[in-house]
Amino acid sequence: MMCLKCRGFMMFERQYTQDSRRLYARCLNCGFWLDLADLLRFFHQVLEAGLKDLKLRVTIPS
Repeated sequence: MMCLKCRGFMMFERQYTQDSRRLYARCLNCGFWLDLADLLRFFHQVLEAGLKDLKLRVTIPS
């Protein structure tokens, strides 16, 4: 995976706590990091919204 800031190499890290398990990606060059769970939740919401919109478009013209 490439960094969004500097196009460097990103390394995946897991962080375990008593409450949750997190998966991060951190750039080895500039230190930029990203929470992959939040990113996946965002794309899941976008896809759900698109499917709901698609279903409405199918039912309205009928």
